[in-house]
Amino acid sequence: MIFYFDGGMRMPAITIQSLELTDEQKKTLADTFITAFSEVTNVPKDRIYLFFDGYTLDNVATDGILFSQRPPKLAKGKFNQETDA
Repeated sequence: MIFYFDGGMRMPAITIQSLELTDEQKKTLADTFITAFSEVTNVPKDRIYLFFDGYTLDNVATDGILFSQRPPKLAKGKFNQETDA
């Protein structure tokens, strides 16, 4: 995906689709993906956009069953982070 800003200058964009992630996970992924993309393409890091499409458990299914009915056991994300209640 490429976006055009600033008078037609090309800005590459990366999209990550996953279950909802914590802010810490997003920071780690943003740094990792943007750094790698920049190193491979020589595009400056400030010209690369990364978008997160985070899905709640009731918006993802596998084997015909919503994740809200059977959450993934090994995955880490916003949906299973510890809360201070």
